[in-house]
Amino acid sequence: MTTVPATTLLYNGRIYSPTVPDATAMAVTGNTVTWIGSDSAADAAGPVPERVDLAGAFVAPAFVDAHVHATATGLLLDGLNLTGCRSLAECLSALRKAARGTTGVVWGHGWDETAWPEGRPPSRAELDDAAGGAPVYLSRIDVHSALVSTALADAVPAAWGTAGWSVDGPVSQEAHHHIRGAARTAMTPDQRRTAQTAF
Repeated sequence: MTTVPATTLLYNGRIYSPTVPDATAMAVTGNTVTWIGSDSAADAAGPVPERVDLAGAFVAPAFVDAHVHATATGLLLDGLNLTGCRSLAECLSALRKAARGTTGVVWGHGWDETAWPEGRPPSRAELDDAAGGAPVYLSRIDVHSALVSTALADAVPAAWGTAGWSVDGPVSQEAHHHIRGAARTAMTPDQRRTAQTAF
């Protein structure tokens, strides 16, 4: 014996539909949307087994986010966390410790110089000294700029002179995109795997 799925009418809402932009109601049979329209059209269609008053709520298709940054998110979870650094000196100390014995890029996140007593981020020379020559990518708390070591900056000549390029301070804008891409490319397979597992 086959069971016919009941139809449910959702009404008095705001239904997202590119083809019916002023929709306020929708019918669902089983797991399938079978109709979208207005409350008045739904009332004219006759009775349905179940009616749900949305009380003005917004209804949209399920959000399926295939655009995730698994590696980057994993690097934030598994990389050098600089959010707790209260000074430039603490930031450099954390970098120095993370760079010891690291192969590949030292990837960190979360520095914020606005509350540091020094009132500035580390210079490229300070980064180089703390990292011992390792390639370093440290994104700022807002993720729109990053500190980079000379070893990483020199490997990305495409970034030099582009919008947001700095020879000594954080890189941003187009230069940041070039540098971040190079930092990702320079990661070892183990770093990538560990980051994705952390995600």
